[in-house]
Amino acid sequence: MEQTKKLFSEKPSSYWRNSTDMPSYPALDKDLDTDVLVIGAGIAGITTAYELIKRGRSVVLIEGRELISGTTGYTTSKLTAQHDIIYQGLMERYGEEIAKNYFQANLQAINYVKDTAAEHGIDCEFEEQEAYIYTQLDEGVETIEKEVEAYRKLQIDGFLTDSIPLDIPIKAAAVMRQQAQFHPVKYLVGLLKEIELRGGSIHEQTLAVSFDTETRPVVHTENGYTITANYVVSATHFPLQVENQYFSSNMNPKNSYGIAIKSKKPYPKGMYISLESPKRSIRSLKKGDDHYVLVGGESHVTGDGSSVLDRYEKIYQFAEEQFGVEALYEHWSSHDLLTTDQLPFIGKVSDDAPGIYTATGFGKWGLSNGVAAATLLADLIDGKDNEFADLYKIGREMEEAESASFGEDDVNRIGNETVVKPEDLTNGKGAILEKDGQTMAYYRDDSGELHEMSASCTHNGCPVSWNDADHTWDCSCHGSRFTAVGEVVEGPALRALDKE
Repeated sequence: MEQTKKLFSEKPSSYWRNSTDMPSYPALDKDLDTDVLVIGAGIAGITTAYELIKRGRSVVLIEGRELISGTTGYTTSKLTAQHDIIYQGLMERYGEEIAKNYFQANLQAINYVKDTAAEHGIDCEFEEQEAYIYTQLDEGVETIEKEVEAYRKLQIDGFLTDSIPLDIPIKAAAVMRQQAQFHPVKYLVGLLKEIELRGGSIHEQTLAVSFDTETRPVVHTENGYTITANYVVSATHFPLQVENQYFSSNMNPKNSYGIAIKSKKPYPKGMYISLESPKRSIRSLKKGDDHYVLVGGESHVTGDGSSVLDRYEKIYQFAEEQFGVEALYEHWSSHDLLTTDQLPFIGKVSDDAPGIYTATGFGKWGLSNGVAAATLLADLIDGKDNEFADLYKIGREMEEAESASFGEDDVNRIGNETVVKPEDLTNGKGAILEKDGQTMAYYRDDSGELHEMSASCTHNGCPVSWNDADHTWDCSCHGSRFTAVGEVVEGPALRALDKE
């Protein structure tokens, strides 16, 4: 496994971004005034900008780093309404109407992508597929059967089976028909071109850091410019500058991982996810006549201190056993916020922030929910009724979901047994160490220079931990992530780790 260990020690790389001719856009270099400002260029932000500009509104879209460089660019790219085991639980907590609305919102999102790609001639490798949730344990059969019964009650096109096209022995599986997989980055690059053609303004490397709402919303960017708008959509992980505890209390950050391989075995049709933990998510990749497979899983709480390198190794071992790995290509990590009731937050942030809207908490199913968010937000801004507004409402009473998974994620925590002082750190490694009663983050770069930082996240002061594969410092409280030398990779933190 030395070859894979060496590869997994290298910087993660997105298959979706690497297989796309990525456009670039300038950073903001002047103050702007617009009707709608959209912050965040993932699927929710780009689709919202596209939908609003299509409706005749003037739109500015900004991204703090590179376009599609967040979760949307590092995904399994399943465009489906089968979001693991969810419908039986939604029915029990909220009733059949809410559960059916959730299915319909995501089904409409699939059709939106299909129709939009066809309208603009976007070759995004859209393919209809059946989606499977399978269990290999006797104790998982009842859970699968209840989910299929929920399909029946909600008139979802699906069925129960005791076998799947993959060469995996199972006890039962829930199948949902007419789902899809696609290439999200190629699709969104197509939408960006449409936004440009319709007069939209797009800016990368333009980080929004705060806003004022005394009259019209005014967003301040890190590079010193402002954007004044009638409406602001924050399509980032955490809503920009929201201090109330509603979001923090009701969303939890998770990491998961994916690898792209060339398979020795032919791949059948279908998209798959295991009921048991550690999760295994599987789909094909479109690469000519060769058999390429995306295998993902190993979800865990962000910043829990477990070895990410070990998690990549376990996914690789599974891929080798199931498909035979002829070649290993990219590997990447994904970062998601999961709400406690499994439903995203989409809508007006609060009555105290007029004109400010957000879309967040998509869990691991942001491709369909992100598209659903775009049409809902566009309707809210237009003052139109939307049948899904109450479904995703911010401020709703939360009914916490119970886990439907079986088995446990095998956590191998990283200790500092061999690193007791900064001098012990080898090049390319990081560690949390004590100094004068304070917890510090140390990293020695490839040239041998030692970097010393506070181990407290600059968002709310929670401790960060070292990610040995991504070479980042990750916060378990709200999912903020920092580079090895402390710069912000992902919010809600807006400021680098404090340097000593």
